[in-house]
Formats: sequence, C-alpha cells, structure tokens
Amino acid sequence: MERSRIVVLDFGSQYAHLIAKRLRMLGFYSEIALPSAPLSAFAQAKGIIMSGGPASVYDKDIPEFNKEILTLDIPVLGLCYGHQQMAACYGGRVGKAEVGEFGIAQLELTEAGRSSPLFRGVQQVSDTSQVWMSHQDEVLEAGEGFEVIGKTKDCRFAALQDRARKRFSLQCHCEVKD
Repeated sequence: MERSRIVVLDFGSQYAHLIAKRLRMLGFYSEIALPSAPLSAFAQAKGIIMSGGPASVYDKDIPEFNKEILTLDIPVLGLCYGHQQMAACYGGRVGKAEVGEFGIAQLELTEAGRSSPLFRGVQQVSDTSQVWMSHQDEVLEAGEGFEVIGKTKDCRFAALQDRARKRFSLQCHCEVKD
C-alpha cells in the first residue's frame, strides 16, 4: 500500500520534525525540505506544510523561500511563520502584534470556519478550541482571496483559507499537544 507523501518545509522551527512525526503517526509518508527547494522536490506530493520559524517575514535575513511552490496545484498549510509567509506571498500584510501570544489561547471559529475543510473531522463541542500559540508577529491583513476562519482574543487573523487555491494557514501550532 502506497502512502500519500506530504512535504514539510522547514523555516527553522523547533517543531518541523514534530510535524513530520505527527504526519507519519497518521499514516502519511513525510519528508522535510528546505523552503528554497526546487519544484522537482514536490513530485508526487499530495500536500505541503510550511513550518514555523524564529524569523519575521519582514526582516532582511529570512530563510530563502521558493515562491513558485505556491503555484503547485496541491493543498498547502502554513503554520505560525508559514501562516505569515503565506499571507505575505498573497499580498497580505504582516507586522508586530499589538499583543503577542505565548502558550494556551482559545481559537474561535468564524462562520466560514465552521464549514472549512481544514476543521472537518475535528471534534467540536463548541466553536472554540484550545490551541498553542508562540508569536509576536501576526497577519494584519489577509492576502487576496483569503477569508478568516478563526480568531483569538488578540489575533483577528489566526486562521485563514483560500478554498479555490487549496491554501490554509494557522497562527497556532496544531502539532503541539500541550
């Protein structure tokens, strides 16, 4: 039985290996690649996850990112820094958060979030879920074509989607089980 291949782009997060491990535990074949990888690195991939990282997307010395990756017709999920990088690549705005979030936060789904394929199969007792945040930057304006599917008390754009392009992103770290 052949397993679906998911590629994790490592932007320097301490969680990139944890993301790959969680994917393997779910039955996927996962590989970690540099965000500068050529398109050939994604042959046969069923999806891509852009990890978090310690940089700010608006700094000068950030990890090199091959933006052509976003032209691929496969689902892409951005987490933390990956969430911010995706927003910036699609014309959104990222900057210093008025209030950084570190540790436990409550992610509240919007109306669009309630029907998002990103949350399909996630057991929901209410429209609020406990998540793990670790950020001082945030998306200040969503990119073109994106809609807000989740927010927290201090982060208006905590979860975004562009269903037409199969692009999803979360400010939180869903791979962490704290």
